[in-house]
Amino acid sequence: MLKNHNSTFLFKLRDRKGQVALFVALIFQVLFLFFAMVINVGLLVHHKINLQNSVDLAAYYGAAKQAEDLNAIGHMNYQIRQSWKLLAWRYRMLGSAGESIYHPYLKSTAQLRTALAVEGVSSSGPMVNMQDAPAFCITYIPFQPMPKDENTCKFMAEQSSISLFRAPKVFGFLSITRTMKSVSDMLISKALERCRDFGSFNYLMLGKFVVAFKTDQRDRMLVINELAKAMSANEEDFYDLDGESVKVGMQNTFQNNLTVPNRRAVNSFKTYNSLGSAACGKTTDKDRPVKWLSPIKIYPGFSYIDTVCQGNSNGGAIDTVAKELAGDPNSLPAHYTQTAFVSGIEELAQSIGYLSNLNDTFNFSMGVEKNPWCVGYVGASAETQPAIPFSPFGKVTLKARAFFKPFGGRIGPWYRNSWSFRQTDNQYSDGSTIVDPMLPPRPTDPGAVAGTVTDPNNMKTRAANYSRYVGDPYGLKSAQMIGYYGQAIYETSPVWRSSRYQAIYNDPNAGVSKSSPNFADWDALPYKFADSGGSGDQMAWDSISNMPTEMRKLELSAIVPNTFDNAYYSIEPDFYHNYYDRMKKGFISKVGSAVANQFRPDLGYHRGYKAGAINLEEYSVKDQMAEVAQIPDSNLPVKSLFTFTLDDWKHLLTGWSDKNLMDYSLNPNTFGKCDTEPVAGVPNPGNCVVGGSTGFGVKMISSDWLNSKELKLGGEGTSAGRLLNPPPEDF
Repeated sequence: MLKNHNSTFLFKLRDRKGQVALFVALIFQVLFLFFAMVINVGLLVHHKINLQNSVDLAAYYGAAKQAEDLNAIGHMNYQIRQSWKLLAWRYRMLGSAGESIYHPYLKSTAQLRTALAVEGVSSSGPMVNMQDAPAFCITYIPFQPMPKDENTCKFMAEQSSISLFRAPKVFGFLSITRTMKSVSDMLISKALERCRDFGSFNYLMLGKFVVAFKTDQRDRMLVINELAKAMSANEEDFYDLDGESVKVGMQNTFQNNLTVPNRRAVNSFKTYNSLGSAACGKTTDKDRPVKWLSPIKIYPGFSYIDTVCQGNSNGGAIDTVAKELAGDPNSLPAHYTQTAFVSGIEELAQSIGYLSNLNDTFNFSMGVEKNPWCVGYVGASAETQPAIPFSPFGKVTLKARAFFKPFGGRIGPWYRNSWSFRQTDNQYSDGSTIVDPMLPPRPTDPGAVAGTVTDPNNMKTRAANYSRYVGDPYGLKSAQMIGYYGQAIYETSPVWRSSRYQAIYNDPNAGVSKSSPNFADWDALPYKFADSGGSGDQMAWDSISNMPTEMRKLELSAIVPNTFDNAYYSIEPDFYHNYYDRMKKGFISKVGSAVANQFRPDLGYHRGYKAGAINLEEYSVKDQMAEVAQIPDSNLPVKSLFTFTLDDWKHLLTGWSDKNLMDYSLNPNTFGKCDTEPVAGVPNPGNCVVGGSTGFGVKMISSDWLNSKELKLGGEGTSAGRLLNPPPEDF
């Protein structure tokens, strides 16, 4: 029995059935742990990627809102340049067209002088006065209601005397001569009265143009400042164009893209607004409310023709004298107290000059310039501890951080060509070259104010002007521009365009037309257009018939974008629909209500005017360009000679446009082009769905770049430096 028992035992030992099951049972624990670890690591990676993507999207959202704000500021900055261009054109073109001896347009024959294909400027003689530093004179025909046969501007280049009426000599008929002499005395007396008016009227009209510009740029600067303050609300938050908190939008974007475990276990979520930092954010100066944006103050000079009237029964003369347009007693017209313009002139005199606080928004400015060492960007960071089932590691903290910045847009040029790095706030560009050399000096430039009296070239450098293209040596000093615009100003009168030029020149009251130049075209200046309930329109307007004038088209041709503008500004083709309407309903009503009355669309807008297809209530730059493109070359050679003028709004689409999602290099096939425009009534910045773009785009930026000390942001010839607003160390 024992033997059999041992045999059975040995047999069972030799039986290998069930050994695999035992092995599986032993290794299953290890496999389970390994499998669980793979699942856990996979979940951790998944949640980490989800967290990073959510933070990326939140930062991108914030930077996109920052880009929209900058686009609005950039376009409003361009509106100020357009307003300056309008003032410079009025000063130089309207103010010189009446000159009869040296002007490139000969009124007596209604012909342009030869050689106007060359733009040049005279090097000597009276023509230099008219080109370099013109004295504004607008009391000439065919302006209505100028008296018959009078033009006090005919010798403005020489600034010489103009004879008044004299008694005719009729020998042998003494009694008749005496009768004629008494009539002549009356004529001389009336001429002297008008003479007193002419100098005062030149002051009044130029003063209206100047103060209208100051009013317009002040209002637009106030809106820019209000939006800039909202962009620098604090280091964590700012406001978008809808008047909403961007931080709230970033938080919602972050939360909505998280996985459920991440969303349930958020430890922290932080946002960073670089333009709200102490180094670049708000100031206590109401006229420069943020450090990252500085006003470009300029110190222009304007001259006008005053008339000094002398005469008696034997005749008389008008002495024409150039005076600087200013508010001091010596600059006022000689006879203004003897005219009906006393109150108007004395009111204007208080607004024409420079206020003591140079940064005051009512002082002359060309808008703003952005400090390159204060870079706009938005950061987001977050921590979560998502629950991982069967995790052997316990709770794991996941972290993510991202920075995005607007790029590729242009707020406008610096005044000077470089901006040196400084450890503390450096307020203004400080290079050796003026980016637009046609602009007047800044009041802070050495000698700009002190040299007013002693520098004979002061008025030459201060006279209002602007560049039409990069490298432009003349601007509106060009004889070609003066000649063709002089002709166009006269030919806004249909009567003048007839074949009876000489007759009309002697009798401007024959056949007066509504489209003839009329002083009443600017009745809304200098303040009424900007008042609450006003038209919002400072351009020429027939206030009697309530309709646009022919003069308005010439003004539009002066302000439409040119190649200089396109090089330095991001210009929105349809500001009204893409920004203005949205801002008015959003930001202005919720945050910027203090500047609600100052917020206006592009120049050419006219509140309450709709006539057929013409809707000046929804007027934008693209509408300006469309109107100018319709001007025949026979009236003004915009297409054939003024080739620096852009004639198609699509040419404004010069923002960065990438080739595809994998290739972020510039796509030349869409630059300045648009294949698909948006559906009517659907806002789309840039006014293009498929094609080029305008304004700022958004891109990711590394923290290494933001913290680098070797950044070259100040332009040519400046040393490297670091940002004034790097991200906080604990962010």
